[in-house]
Amino acid sequence: MNLAIIPARGKSKRIKNKNIINFLGKPIIYWSIKAAIKTKIFDRIIVSTDDEKISKLSVKFGAEVPFRRPGHLADGKTE
Repeated sequence: MNLAIIPARGKSKRIKNKNIINFLGKPIIYWSIKAAIKTKIFDRIIVSTDDEKISKLSVKFGAEVPFRRPGHLADGKTE
């Protein structure tokens, strides 16, 4: 099974809400999901996020969000 995991933290240090701001008419998270789908090599595309808005958008654009990451695993020091 080929699995794509797209990390998408809700609270960016430099650009607030960067994963949901529009870029060329779509939220930035859309472009990562679209690229993964377009490759046709992944059986599952999972977005790892701590943010409800990112979660909803990710599902809308064709990715899975099987769980939301706890906040302590979504800070600037967590890798």
